[in-house]
Amino acid sequence: MLLELLHRHRTACARSLAVLAAAGVIALVTASCAASVPERLNLPFGDAEQLVVVTAPAWGSTSGSLTTYEKADSGWRIVQAALPVRIGRSGFSADHHEGDGTTPAGSFPITGIMGRQPDPGVRYPYRQLVPGDCWISDATSPSYNQLVSASPCTKPNEDMYAIGAGPYRYLATVGYNVDPVVPGLGSAIFLHRHQYDAAGRTVATSGCVSLAEPDLLAVLRWLDPSRHPRILMGPDSWLIKPPSA
Repeated sequence: MLLELLHRHRTACARSLAVLAAAGVIALVTASCAASVPERLNLPFGDAEQLVVVTAPAWGSTSGSLTTYEKADSGWRIVQAALPVRIGRSGFSADHHEGDGTTPAGSFPITGIMGRQPDPGVRYPYRQLVPGDCWISDATSPSYNQLVSASPCTKPNEDMYAIGAGPYRYLATVGYNVDPVVPGLGSAIFLHRHQYDAAGRTVATSGCVSLAEPDLLAVLRWLDPSRHPRILMGPDSWLIKPPSA
């Protein structure tokens, strides 16, 4: 029964873990998932020894799951399993562009950690946001997709300090559209805290990946720049090979 369920869900073990946890059998599949999922990824991850894998059922999904993996002497192991996330309001895209509401699908480095709150105890050098911190999303600007000091920080740019009262309390920066920066290809892709509507429900992002704050902090504290972490994102069938592949 267990093997049949995993085979049917030819998606990610991370999603299977979320389902199986309720049945009390998560321990039985953890070893299998930890050993197989990074090796079944369709995207390269170079010398990364920490992986953040974000998956969703389909390209248009706005909710998904995040699982972290760490390379050990015995192989890959799961650190955090199937954390619920929100992604872009238009789902994933392998051709993300500025303002399209999608989360870029692909493999990217984690380039830094910052937030308006004091350092929560992360291993990366931490930048505490201050008034005037502005992420440039104006594709005509020579500072496109960079953090600068600008007062006022006007739209379409992101006032990082102001947003730091909510979603940007803590965040990790994703190395999307860097080296070189291509105007209009997209900017300000982060791993950050959920945003909530008036009823207290989580909302989809404009292109980032969001988590509940306790889950986010667990991931941020775990990330180690010496282990070259990468984030890999995309729908299950695109990102992860089926078990028989």
